[in-house]
Amino acid sequence: MLPRCSAQRMKKRVFVTEYVGLSTRLEALAMAFLISERYGHEVCIDWHELDALNVVGARRRGRGLVGRLDSLKLRDYSAEAFHRIATHRNVVLRTHEGPRHLLEKLYLPTAQRVKLRPDLIETIRETFDRYAGRPLVGVHLRRGDFALSSDESFDVNAAEWPAAPDWWYAHTMGAIRQAFPEVAFFIACTGSLDDYPWLKEFDAFDLPTTFPYGYKGPSHMARRHPAADLFALACCNVIVGTPCSTYSHYAADMLGAPTTVLVPPATKMARAAPAFCRLDLYGRGAHDYYAACRTGAGLVPVEDAAGLPVGRGANIDWM
Repeated sequence: MLPRCSAQRMKKRVFVTEYVGLSTRLEALAMAFLISERYGHEVCIDWHELDALNVVGARRRGRGLVGRLDSLKLRDYSAEAFHRIATHRNVVLRTHEGPRHLLEKLYLPTAQRVKLRPDLIETIRETFDRYAGRPLVGVHLRRGDFALSSDESFDVNAAEWPAAPDWWYAHTMGAIRQAFPEVAFFIACTGSLDDYPWLKEFDAFDLPTTFPYGYKGPSHMARRHPAADLFALACCNVIVGTPCSTYSHYAADMLGAPTTVLVPPATKMARAAPAFCRLDLYGRGAHDYYAACRTGAGLVPVEDAAGLPVGRGANIDWM
């Protein structure tokens, strides 16, 4: 019988490191648990956000020296690389891509493994309770590494990570308010509400949390806690989202109940003629979200916001 320390060194592990932002890492967990099911590797994570999150079935552990032995680094998915996992004791997973026919069976069960800290759940509950009975819509305003290319037009394919302009959000939110005059908007944003003075035209609010992470750099800075904001967005039946952002996608398509995301059309749009589309991809991966935003596949133009499934109050029981 091997000594316990030797057995620990021999154990197979898959590590999901802090190689990208929170929501993309959360999506990568589906691939990590697929590797665990197929090849027996223990899922290991060591993220700053574990101060607020728990992932059932994953172990908090960094790579260390042992994790670098007999190691395979997966940056891009291929069938050949997937089969090579069987011959390596340690796998460093740096992609959320994988065999889609297998991942689609794991996306929702994996998302259900992700649990938010109880006091943050209570903060979300108390905040949304103040808007109980009113139409409620989530809004994800992404800036930082998502850059604006023009103030007079928007082309989702003009940049790798395109930021939708303020006037598009204002138009979309205005159309929703016209259909639902008592609507309140929950805002999850880069920076703070003060950075978007046009939001004063709406009944907009955010969570009373703080941003505890200095390691992310200025492109990911926000005033509020990103894990709490992600879960709060997922409590909304409709989200005005950021195109090509896995944060909008994960809140809508993985966490909680099915959520409709509103995004700009995939064709170039002028400020003088704003428009928005709905997208419903519950249980499907980021690849489909990217494709829909950039090609229009699955996008449904919205002519009348009254037809949107806007809920009264937040859906928080799933947390």
